[in-house]
Formats: sequence, C-alpha cells, structure tokens
Amino acid sequence: MATIIALGKKGKKQGFKTGDKILSFDGNLFVDVLDIAFYDSLESFFCVVDRKGKLKTIKVKKKASDTLGIETDAELVPERCKNKCTFCFVDQMPKNMRSALYVKDDDYRFSFISGSYITLTNLTESDIERILRLKLSPLYISVHAMDDKVRYALVKNPATLKLREIMQRLSDGGIKMHAQLVIVPGVNDGAVLEESIEKLHQIENVLSVAVVPVGLTKHRDGLEKILPIDKEGAKKIIEQTESLYEKFGGFCYAADELYMKAGRKIPEYGYYQDFPQIENGVGLVREFLESVSYSLETEPSVEINKRGCMLTGISFYPVLKDTAKLIEKKTGLSLDVFAVKNKFFGETVTVSGLVTATDIDGQAPRGYDFYTVPSNMLKEFSTVFLDNVSLKDLSERLGAPIIVVDETGKDIINKLSELK
Repeated sequence: MATIIALGKKGKKQGFKTGDKILSFDGNLFVDVLDIAFYDSLESFFCVVDRKGKLKTIKVKKKASDTLGIETDAELVPERCKNKCTFCFVDQMPKNMRSALYVKDDDYRFSFISGSYITLTNLTESDIERILRLKLSPLYISVHAMDDKVRYALVKNPATLKLREIMQRLSDGGIKMHAQLVIVPGVNDGAVLEESIEKLHQIENVLSVAVVPVGLTKHRDGLEKILPIDKEGAKKIIEQTESLYEKFGGFCYAADELYMKAGRKIPEYGYYQDFPQIENGVGLVREFLESVSYSLETEPSVEINKRGCMLTGISFYPVLKDTAKLIEKKTGLSLDVFAVKNKFFGETVTVSGLVTATDIDGQAPRGYDFYTVPSNMLKEFSTVFLDNVSLKDLSERLGAPIIVVDETGKDIINKLSELK
C-alpha cells in the first residue's frame, strides 16, 4: 500500500486524489512503483484505493501515451543478497567506510531499472510471475558458469541450482536477458567458460554475455584464496571469447580490462555492435576513443596556456596518455597523465573507478593549474570519493581546481577547451 502524494492532470481527471492509498491494480496487490509505471502505460485498467477508510474502485480509460502523473510515498528498498560468493567485492571492503558500500543487493527490480546484475537465487514464485506479468525486460544476470556444480562452488547457495530453469522460463515469457561470467582462474575459465557461453546461446532471449575478470582487493583476510588473472590468462580468455564471438556472429564479449591485462588492442567500434554491455566495462574504451576522435575533428582549435594533470587508474593510463597528446595539439594545453596506484584496495585493483582521494593525495604531483578526474571515481550524483573525501577537500590538498569529466571523449574535449 502506498499513499498518493502528487498527481498529474490526467490522474485527477480519471478520479484519483492525493491522499488515496493504492491497494491493487486489476486485482493484483500493489507492490511498488513498478506497478504504477506498468499500468500507467496501458489504455485501460481498474485500481482499488482506500480513500479515508472507504474502498473505491477507479476505472481508468486513456491513451497509452497519456501519463497519470501518480507519485507516492513508497520507497524502493533493495532486496539483500543471500549468496556467499567466493569473490564478493563487498566482503573485500576495508572497514569504516560509508555504510551503503557494505550493502549486498540482489534485486530484480533494480536490475530492470538500472541494469544491476542479479543471481536469481532469491526469486520467489510470485517474483517470477510478476516479472512476466509486468514484462520487466531486459534483466541482467550474473551466471558465472552454466555448470551447476561449478556455479554452486562460486555462489555457495543451493538456490542457484534452479538458475537455468528460471532463465528458460523467463525467456519463454519473452524476457530479454544479458549475462555476465566473472572469471576465477582455475574454476570457471577454460572448458567451463566455453560451455557456459555455448549453453547461454541456446537460451533464445539471452542477448549477450560479458566475460569479466574477478576483482580482488588486499582485504581478503579469512576469505578463500583466489589468484588474479595474469597476462597469459587474459590472453586465453580473450581468444576463447573471440572464437565464440566469430561462431555466433557476436553475442559474447571480453571486458576491456582483459584486453589491457593482455596488452591487446581494443577491438574496433563495429565489433561491439550495439554495445549491449558497455555499462559492464565492455567497449567503453572504444567508445571513448571514437568520441575523442570525433570531437577533435569537429571542435574548433584553441590556444590555452595552462598546465594540467589528468588522473586515472593503472589500466586506463596508456589510453589516456595517447589521448592527452591529441588534446594538447587541439587546445595548446600542456597535459601530463598520472596513473594512481591503488594502495587503498591493493595494487591488484587497477580500474579508475576504485581510485580514492587518499591515494591521489598521497601520490599525485603538485604544481599544476588544474587536475582532471573521471566521474566514476565519485559516488553517483555526488562529489564524494569512495573514502568519503569530498572533491573540494581534495582540490584544497592538491592546491588547484579539479575538473570532473565523464567517460565520453566529447566531455573531456569540451571542458578542457573551455578553460581560460
């Protein structure tokens, strides 16, 4: 049950009032805002509300494109993960960080809304029926291995033994899915990896598979020993994935991080087709390079007499270093690129999105007119780093302003070109 706190004109015209408590839609009990979003897209339905203690049935008839503008006081709280994955990143977090960083979520609703990966181990029968009824598609599934024994060894939850059955049922119901395989050396690589991609391809509505390396920090006391993927291991994973890519005409992709570990060139733009896994670090580098190239060709040249330092993680350093040279020619800026070693989480962590302000402060050279950091170093919709240091505080420590740039090359070119 949720109370309506705001309404659009269409909602008022159909008979809803602020203060109404929504009980059900078409006989289905109200669960959360996804119910409102789904039924708002229909032309007709009925809704039962509690209006000052009396039940009232509102029959809605409208154009599918018309929105009722219903807003409620209901809050969407993520379901907690019930797995004990051997590589869980939350279990590898240092102490005394933001409480939100220790939350293990595994919620199909957030998978649909924001593309977060779920394991399907905590789905109830009513959850599955609701996904099918509301057509919550696409969903993003952490599979790791299609071999039940191997996956159970990784996830440590017997409910995972139903994964294939649930995925097939969702597929049969028209639900599109994207999958990921987090690779742990010696466990789900090699023949297990190939089998997993093959079997996922057999499920009609699985649209893509991302093959990503396991993320390990130095904070693994008391946890199962896992070896990181080395250069040779990354090469083998890429070769396997690319071979199956050729076989299926796409479908499976190795993460950018694997190409960087292997010292391999990132595939060309067309390789990634419609970039189905870009939010999972698949094709992000290629998209960045294409965006830089396009912006450099279309933006006017300027002459800016300033010296800046572009901060990044170890893995992205070679890409950004080459990009900085191109930007210098276009803008007249003098740019250095500095790769920050991850002392906070451990040097096996090389991605820029896990670089902290503490490590930047302890390592970055001083004396620049400005610095740049990628937006993924900051908490979403905020100006705070993972270690709770604000952008303002770090700027004061470095003695110069910090420019936050997003992952697109266009944003970097635009913001640096605007410097005076």
